[in-house]
Amino acid sequence: MRRTTKWNAPPIHRNKRRLGALKTNRKRVNMTRHILRKKSQTNSKIVRFALVRHGLTKENTERRYISYSDVPLLPDSTEELRGLRRAVAHPSPLLYTSDMRRCRDTLAYLRPRDSKQAVEDTRLREYDFGMWEGLTYNDLKEDPQYRRWLDDSSAVQPPRGEPWQSFCTRTAHVWWEVLRNARESFGSSCGIHAERQECAARRRPHHSSPLPRGRVMRCKPSRMRQTFGSGLAPRPDVVIVTHGGVVRRLYTLAFPRKSFWEAAAPIGGGIMITAKQCARKWKFLRAERLPSK
Repeated sequence: MRRTTKWNAPPIHRNKRRLGALKTNRKRVNMTRHILRKKSQTNSKIVRFALVRHGLTKENTERRYISYSDVPLLPDSTEELRGLRRAVAHPSPLLYTSDMRRCRDTLAYLRPRDSKQAVEDTRLREYDFGMWEGLTYNDLKEDPQYRRWLDDSSAVQPPRGEPWQSFCTRTAHVWWEVLRNARESFGSSCGIHAERQECAARRRPHHSSPLPRGRVMRCKPSRMRQTFGSGLAPRPDVVIVTHGGVVRRLYTLAFPRKSFWEAAAPIGGGIMITAKQCARKWKFLRAERLPSK
């Protein structure tokens, strides 16, 4: 009887073949990730949102709580909006405004040519203070409910006022709608051009004198850039004119780790939020302060 023996490869050779296959698969995975990353960078778009607070009113000077009161701007309030008017200049941005008169008048001064094309949305109204409407801190400081509301506005509701959850819900809905319209309106070419313009503005020195050839001036980036007066300043693609509480709320929606009171929203000023639109989501990069005077 003939005996046959079956030869098996040594374990070390089998392990080498497995390691070779694993390395090949790893290279393929890394190559696929690299291609997908390149595609996402090519399709990404830079979009800037200007969150503007309305101009000065008489009630603001008296430090009164106003929400649904349709009060006008002061006659000399446009003097404080000149710097903001230069900051929001752009050929064709998307315009949104609250339906309150003080917001519509502010937008009419900032954008006199196309302010009538703005979308007036009641969801951009100020937080409803209820029976505290038109009152000041001195009028309410002895009220226990008011003092509890100052400590935690999310848990205490003003009498006949708006619940905090309702305010958060309506502002979140209007913010999602703005993001959806911005995604549909701006193409990838606009975003790439904005990225190149921003990079060029960063490389250019702040002074006007030219540098000698072969030398590059590197400036340390500041926390809040104030470059809105120059020609290379970034211009907003979306302008939203609303109230102080809504500006703070939209800021926290873009940056959830920030608190409601961290956003500085002076009267006649605002915040510029720079975002990158990727394939399926938005990435909010930074927030800059708009000039208030």
